[in-house]
Amino acid sequence: MSAAPWPYHEAMDEYEDEPLDEEEREALRQDLVDVEVLKQVLGDQGIKGTVFFCPDCDEDHYLTWDLLQGNLQELLDQGESPVHEPAFDPNPDDYVSWDYARGFLDGYESFQREDVDELGRRLTSELELFGLSGEQIAVLLRRMGLAPPSEAL
Repeated sequence: MSAAPWPYHEAMDEYEDEPLDEEEREALRQDLVDVEVLKQVLGDQGIKGTVFFCPDCDEDHYLTWDLLQGNLQELLDQGESPVHEPAFDPNPDDYVSWDYARGFLDGYESFQREDVDELGRRLTSELELFGLSGEQIAVLLRRMGLAPPSEAL
């Protein structure tokens, strides 16, 4: 997950007339990928999007995952954030902060890797009990999209 500042319109205030540099553009591209994953993972849990405090309006802004993706894409394409309007009567329980979402994604991705690595180790042990060779197990695991335990380290 990128470390780019959010909300982007605050960071862009001081660079209004300057184009985004490649590092900023790469951070935006990564954020777009991250939002897609968050939309799937947190969306399945009923989380509709993120909430950001807007110092210009002095209030929270609730952005659905799709709206956030659109804003990030426009910033990437046009170099500036779109005009923003507060959401109409959002339920705050349906939204999480960007920091929470980023932390959740970091933990989710880390857990997934650990879980998959453990699965590969357990499956290897079981297949050895059935008499498969290390090479046969490695081929089978690779076909399944898993790294053999010696390669997972």
